[in-house]
Amino acid sequence: MARRVNMHLDEEFAAEIERHKPKSLALAAFCALLIEQALDKAVTLTERATADPRTSGDAIASGVSKAVSSSSKTLKPIVSMSLPAELEPEAELIREFWKLKKGSKGETAWKLLTGELLKIRSKHGNTVMREQLELAINGKWQGITLRNYENFAAPKTAAPRQQESGPAQPRRGVPNPNAWVPPTAAELGLE
Repeated sequence: MARRVNMHLDEEFAAEIERHKPKSLALAAFCALLIEQALDKAVTLTERATADPRTSGDAIASGVSKAVSSSSKTLKPIVSMSLPAELEPEAELIREFWKLKKGSKGETAWKLLTGELLKIRSKHGNTVMREQLELAINGKWQGITLRNYENFAAPKTAAPRQQESGPAQPRRGVPNPNAWVPPTAAELGLE
């Protein structure tokens, strides 16, 4: 699935990228290629410039690196998407959810997701955790939490059923302390 991303580049940075861009690529396509290569290597563009000069794209990387450092902008390292061993069996579902999820996709969001999945797994088991992941993928949820599961999806304890005819009736011969008893004539002062 392709998404449109609007980027604003300062003039100096854009000019540096434009100098290294092949004529066969549009600026947007070249920027997408640089981002994809950086993600594939799981390094920032700045770190890539310090790589072995014999690697392909070194001229591009060094040009981008100079532009980045000259404009005093630094890029954050890419978030580690490692999973705890307990979640490895569901890695495919977790990564699928991560791709589709709405909202933040930073390091904090990743840690929250894995932490909440571990809580659900320990309290309710693997089946419930897997079910929550599948529902989240299907519903394009923003996140998965134990609290939301317990508030919205966990089965509630059954309340005692009332008789369909109305409130419970007292058994014959057993006085009902809450029942209204009409006053006697003596109580009303009629005798």
